[in-house]
Amino acid sequence: MDDGRITISAYDTAWIALIEDVNGSDNPQFPSSLQWIIDNQLPDGSWGEAHFCPYDRLLNTLACVIALKSWTTHEDKIAEGIAIIKTLLDMCKLENVESMICGFEVIFPALLERARNLGIEIPSDTPFVKEICAARDLKFERCSNRSKISLVCASREKL
Repeated sequence: MDDGRITISAYDTAWIALIEDVNGSDNPQFPSSLQWIIDNQLPDGSWGEAHFCPYDRLLNTLACVIALKSWTTHEDKIAEGIAIIKTLLDMCKLENVESMICGFEVIFPALLERARNLGIEIPSDTPFVKEICAARDLKFERCSNRSKISLVCASREKL
């Protein structure tokens, strides 16, 4: 990496793979990103770094499954990804919360919703998923309350 390159991220690659061709060809703008996802599924059906962290692996895998499903390609890889996602959910609920990656409680529910919109069935009624969604809601509520307080303070300053 001394040449200025950075390591490949399955999560980031999945988002790039979702970009539609700007010329309207109904193909990905960056087909090599989609091909990377196809070529780099791990033997257990997940995507991610060699260093294993269940939270990170879950986000990477869910993002890659979403990318494949969005382009309706490689149903076999999608099925393998969905199967390991269920295992990763179980692993995450047993994992120490200190190893949760930053923003997980915001990113995971958003990915889960996007997956549902594509017809990808991921268990969302488990205590772990409900807990993560509740943490997201609490965080958004706090942000909303802070915005309201800031708005009131800014309004008072103008008086």
